[in-house]
Amino acid sequence: MVYFLSVLPILVLIILSLTKGVKEAVYAGLLVTLVLFFYWGASFSHFLGTLGVSLMTTINILMIVFGAAFLYNIMDKTGLINGISHSLDNLETTKELKFFLLAIGLTALFEGVAGFGTPGAIVPLLLISLGFNAILSVSVVLLFDGLFSMFGAVGTPLLTGLQIPLQLPGATVQNIAILSAVAGVMVIAVLLLFVFRLFAQYNIPVKDKKQVLVLYSFFALPFCALAYFVPELATVLAALIMLVLSVLYFKGYQRNLHLQYWVPYAALAFLLLLPKLFNPLHRWIGWDISFNNMFGSNIDASLKPMQSPLIPFIIVGLGVAFFTKTQSFYLKDTFGKIITVLIVLFPSIAVAQLMLNSGVSQPSMVNYISEMLARLGNFYPICAPFIGITGSFITGSTTISNVVFGPSQLVTGESLNMPPASVLALQLSGASMGNAICLFNIIAAASIANIKNYKSVLAHNIVPTLLGGLLFGLLGWLFISFF
Repeated sequence: MVYFLSVLPILVLIILSLTKGVKEAVYAGLLVTLVLFFYWGASFSHFLGTLGVSLMTTINILMIVFGAAFLYNIMDKTGLINGISHSLDNLETTKELKFFLLAIGLTALFEGVAGFGTPGAIVPLLLISLGFNAILSVSVVLLFDGLFSMFGAVGTPLLTGLQIPLQLPGATVQNIAILSAVAGVMVIAVLLLFVFRLFAQYNIPVKDKKQVLVLYSFFALPFCALAYFVPELATVLAALIMLVLSVLYFKGYQRNLHLQYWVPYAALAFLLLLPKLFNPLHRWIGWDISFNNMFGSNIDASLKPMQSPLIPFIIVGLGVAFFTKTQSFYLKDTFGKIITVLIVLFPSIAVAQLMLNSGVSQPSMVNYISEMLARLGNFYPICAPFIGITGSFITGSTTISNVVFGPSQLVTGESLNMPPASVLALQLSGASMGNAICLFNIIAAASIANIKNYKSVLAHNIVPTLLGGLLFGLLGWLFISFF
């Protein structure tokens, strides 16, 4: 009975998300988890401490969301986003290669600097404007985003979704990042075959498959190298590197490409990278606001406002506003984004933290779930990515999937004597892949692209997503078993 009760909050999230809606699911899940939290024997002080750490985690994420939305809205309203979108129009190459350049490069860029569904709202429209089918465009962008969501907006899924709540050391985070990135680019390389097949279904033969692979390598190789050193910037910097290499490859430097529109995001990448290049600055901004033993619960939490990407986002946003002489910071749109995210984010995090901190008088709900999963033994790695995919499919977020399922994945891996970094890399990879079939992303992108039958996008992406999960699992099983 206790095993069933331990997974009941997750079952509630899954069932109600599919039948009623995500908002209803997370609040019902929170109510069920709260009742079980006290049934598990946890005290009221532990309840207050858990709410405290949930609030701190939420604030850490919202600081990133605010900064990303602040900069993006200013750039969008002042025409810079439109400028970025059309900056490569004069690049002389085939229409199909331009499709892949935009689908990979711009999807990566907008995911890396803004996240939270932004690529699906922008890139498909550009591809449609080139003359491509709307369903094809949305499907491919979301499928590629199954890789780029791995580090999301400046590393949020990895750093805020795994490192902070699980208190992981820096070396473990580096290993998670490189393992996820290498596996991710390998899996997406295989899934390109599905993309080519999808083009064929729409009677658009891709004649330059080798050149598509060259374009993909322009992103994939820097992405893997950067993932180990600066995972929070790997997606953004790899997208910028891909742009430069593609311009050189197609001899676009001989044409007017209007690359000045990219300057704000290049400046943002520099500011985010600066503390890593200038060590004294890293020490100066390293202080945090600590909340130790909250309400006598032995639960700790902290805020690191200076280490958050919030300040670089705001600095660049103010710079854009100054140089474009805009009369508004468009804060109404920014706060609207914050509220939309907050409504689902806080209860989702609270569910995960209540399950994690329920172990006062007996093992926590997470421990019981891990005990069940551990029965898979050596084949557990094959299952692990599908847990991450399920989390993103339910919540619409790689970060929240990591927050909800990361603890049970970690405990399960430890009970099976598997390296924590390897197991959590499978969680992160699966959670990222789940964005390709997440109903929020599909509905939002399809609505903007004026697609009525959004289920056709899900039909296109479900098989490659599940295959991607299986490939991640097999790679993880091989790595854990033989290395």
